[in-house]
Amino acid sequence: MNNNINTIFFDLFGVLLGVDQSVVIQYLSNLTDTPYLETREIAMGEPFMKLERGEINFNEYVKRVRILLPNGGRIDGEVLRDIWMNSKIGEMPAVSLLDDLLIKYGVWVISNTTESHIGNLKSKFEFLNSCNGIITSERAGAHKPHPNIFKFALAEAGADADVSIFIDDSYSNIEGAENLGIISHHYTEFDGFTRFLSIQKIIINTNDFQN
Repeated sequence: MNNNINTIFFDLFGVLLGVDQSVVIQYLSNLTDTPYLETREIAMGEPFMKLERGEINFNEYVKRVRILLPNGGRIDGEVLRDIWMNSKIGEMPAVSLLDDLLIKYGVWVISNTTESHIGNLKSKFEFLNSCNGIITSERAGAHKPHPNIFKFALAEAGADADVSIFIDDSYSNIEGAENLGIISHHYTEFDGFTRFLSIQKIIINTNDFQN
């Protein structure tokens, strides 16, 4: 625990924004006999980010997930597309805490995406305009978990690693940040995240956790 924390870095997709991942992940997990968290790491990892950035189409996304998941050959692309199309991108529960966090802390986003993609998202999700800044892999010249993107983020925020926190749903990204001395939390569900904040004494008002 570090009571001197002054800066919080959030991953974007999977922490602040996301599709209704549980339905997609559960389908793939059951189909391929792969543990839920392992499935989540693969299905919502780099192939998903490339899909979000428009670098690949959905068919290519399916091909990559088939390769990465055990028993991936069982995946029916059309069935997955139907499930996916019925899931909408929206704000995740962590967004509800941002207003309170912004009162006392610098709040930044670190995302493996492009400046134009962020520009589009800002027109749809107002909370992105309230953050102190958004670090994209395009501007940083490196993707998570490469240390350079975290070094770039710290420099942009004017923050030191030992008084900063990073939250991400990818374990490899968490490891990348921790290797630089940034206190990090592997986001898997909202309750665990709020417990982490309580331990770090990030939010004093426990009513913020009541929903």
